[in-house]
Amino acid sequence: MIMGFTEASRMFRDVWSLYRRYAARRLDEAGMDEVRDCVSVVYEKYKAPFAKEILLAVVGEIERTARFYDRKEKGERGCG
Repeated sequence: MIMGFTEASRMFRDVWSLYRRYAARRLDEAGMDEVRDCVSVVYEKYKAPFAKEILLAVVGEIERTARFYDRKEKGERGCG
């Protein structure tokens, strides 16, 4: 399924809202469950391969930043 420009614009807005809400937070397992629930809602709204790829990338980034904030809170240092 090919997404039209207007639908893609709406999808980007929804994905951006999700990213903005969760990206700069330390998330525990309950928080990650909440992220997954929100991702499911957005994916069900669009059900397109493009939406799936964008959402997978955003979830990966949210997980990466959540781990960063978790390590920072614990006082761990990374490489370099």
